[in-house]
Amino acid sequence: MWELVQETVNYIKNKTNFTPEYGVILGSGLGSFTDDITIEFTLPYNEIPNFPVSTVQGHKGALFLELLAIKK
Repeated sequence: MWELVQETVNYIKNKTNFTPEYGVILGSGLGSFTDDITIEFTLPYNEIPNFPVSTVQGHKGALFLELLAIKK
């Protein structure tokens, strides 16, 4: 199982040019959150190895990697 996780992580790392510091997992009702931020990379779930594909109607079916400005 760990090998499958590593394959997925390596795929995502190879498709992007940055390493996120934080992750936010949104429910299907919060998909509009991505409308208000700058999306750096979009990876469709069906292209990511070992990643489940959403079957929820209206779900965007993609992993979005974005930059957020967080005040410290």
